[in-house]
Amino acid sequence: MFMVDMLSWWYSRGWGVFVDGFKTRLRDSVDFFSIGQLLRTLFKPYRQISANSNSQGMEAFFDKLISRLVGFFVRVFIIVFGGIALLLESLLGIVMIVAWPFAPVLVVAGIAMSVMGVTL
Repeated sequence: MFMVDMLSWWYSRGWGVFVDGFKTRLRDSVDFFSIGQLLRTLFKPYRQISANSNSQGMEAFFDKLISRLVGFFVRVFIIVFGGIALLLESLLGIVMIVAWPFAPVLVVAGIAMSVMGVTL
């Protein structure tokens, strides 16, 4: 009876729980990297640091320019790294969702092969 209950959960509610968990992890990763917000603030000064109030003329201009360049490169790096991480997480999640129904069969096949003495 335990096996029937386990398999019935695995192929019904368990699959839904797994997919919901995947969606939650992906949503949390999107929130963690905040790519939309980084794109909106791409040319803002790094950590909102701008020129000193004592700076004037060309010195203030270069202070602001350097702060914006640093902010731009830091944000671009995070956007690229976040995009790659989200892509890999999505691909792995899709592969795991597709492989989910085959996992119990693979366990049974592994046990049967082990009993028969098959080695890889």
